[in-house]
Amino acid sequence: MNFKKILLTSAFAVSTLGLVACGSESTTVEPPATPSSASQGEPYVPPEDTEYDIISMVDFDKRISGESVYFTGSFALVLDTNATQNTDDVTFKDMNITVIDPNGNVSAVQAKYTKPQFPTQNPIRINETLAHVDFLDAAFGSVCGNFQVAITATATDGSKDFNKTAKIEFTRPDTYCKAPEVSSSSVQTGVVMVTCDVEVATNGNNALDLGTCTALQSATADIIFTKDGNGDVNASSGNGSMFSPITNGDGGSYDDDWSKGYYPEDHKNGVPTYNTDFQFKSITGTSLTGLFENESNIYVVKTPLYNEATATGFFAFVVLNYEETTNKDFNLTIRVWRAQ
Repeated sequence: MNFKKILLTSAFAVSTLGLVACGSESTTVEPPATPSSASQGEPYVPPEDTEYDIISMVDFDKRISGESVYFTGSFALVLDTNATQNTDDVTFKDMNITVIDPNGNVSAVQAKYTKPQFPTQNPIRINETLAHVDFLDAAFGSVCGNFQVAITATATDGSKDFNKTAKIEFTRPDTYCKAPEVSSSSVQTGVVMVTCDVEVATNGNNALDLGTCTALQSATADIIFTKDGNGDVNASSGNGSMFSPITNGDGGSYDDDWSKGYYPEDHKNGVPTYNTDFQFKSITGTSLTGLFENESNIYVVKTPLYNEATATGFFAFVVLNYEETTNKDFNLTIRVWRAQ
């Protein structure tokens, strides 16, 4: 036996052979069987394990990472064997991975991996090939349960091939085969709301009729905007309407915390905006102060005609823009949400 053979035997084969017996419980070695070219849907029959003292295997196992299951383990050549007269010429020539479904048939699912460069006398380390199966692979269809991967390494001495197959069991969880549950809280109900933008001015049409989305001068309008002495604008009502900043954040979810620049119609993937998108505990305020200071706020409004079931008399609004005029008054652009 030459020096090269001694190095390979002492440095790797001895240690790995000693570990085979205590490897992962999920790993089994198929007994010799007739080679098969079974295709998808047919029973899986592994290639015959030939002279299995020429290929050792160790530590075959799995690990879950995100939506995938990754496989580990190593094949190595044992070069102090009597299985071949051409020991120095033995090399690995190929490696293949087959997914086996819960019925023992070849699955349509394909493992993803990068084959090592062949031929080689180096060990085949499965983790270095990044061998894995994606649980979201469409080829699984609606099948969950216990699957296997069969990993076969093939070596040759130039005239004869040698195979070794290891199997690793893995489970595709039932959650990938269940239709998503729709909770009652996720089903959107309510009255569709549409938007309109209107211009008001503190020195002119400083009042707003929400139902018609019209600016006017009226002491009995839904909202009346007035400048204060601090360079800001306040709002009150001429007909008993009440106001409140939106309080969607009280619901525990941040997805519906609407504010200036973050509006329902822009973040619902085409789903209409409903009155129920604007959550609130109560609407009891009779006035609003510091609209510019609190410019991110969206406000909800309840007029004297408020009807919760029909959304009549319910509105929301935000100050889109404002500018100060030369005489210290203000022009404002208001966006209003109202029932369609």
